[in-house]
Amino acid sequence: MKKRYQLILIALVLVICTLCFVGCVGQNSTEYDTIKLTKMNNYELLNKNAENNQVVFIGDSIVELFPTYELFATHHKIVYNRGISGDTSDKMLERLEKNALNINPEVVCILIGTNDIARDIEHSMIIDNISKSIDKCKENGVKRIIINGLLPVHKNIDKNMVGKRTNKEIKELNQKLSSLAVSKDVLFVDFSNALVDDEGNFDKELTYDGLHPNALGYFAMAKVLESLLVV
Repeated sequence: MKKRYQLILIALVLVICTLCFVGCVGQNSTEYDTIKLTKMNNYELLNKNAENNQVVFIGDSIVELFPTYELFATHHKIVYNRGISGDTSDKMLERLEKNALNINPEVVCILIGTNDIARDIEHSMIIDNISKSIDKCKENGVKRIIINGLLPVHKNIDKNMVGKRTNKEIKELNQKLSSLAVSKDVLFVDFSNALVDDEGNFDKELTYDGLHPNALGYFAMAKVLESLLVV
């Protein structure tokens, strides 16, 4: 009987610990875990050997998976990829200096915000973080700053992956990003025309999960961007 009570007590403790953990994750939804911290630290280390006056892409998994080296191989500039899967606008802002600006890039290409939407972060906060990122780039002498619009989604491919994201909200946020770019005198790129199908969803031929591009999707994005990476 005593052993039974001990087992019940242990089970209750585990349940309480689990609930506390879930609660903490929710409250610190954009905190870096070990994997993300390792990537961030790796980028900082790699930047010690990186060339100045090149191009840097920074953002979330859509950037991290972007085969920039292959797709821009004929470009006269090196295109460094500094994406981190799961990144949100606040965390990107925090690592912008150590992961991108400390190599004095000529061009910075930012694509961020889809994970903010998934975490119910208010648009005003996303815009504020990206606005501050633009300011930091300007303070560091970046000649061209490119703000990329969020990519469309296709829920019918993988509803779990797409999650709370909707094309309606993505369009709303992209409009705000476009207005921000105008007010800050930087470039805004909208990939919608290159990626959507007739119904306004992420074209099935260009994505593998309804959220991330496949190789063909990245080819389409690179075609939009390639002429903008030259100052």
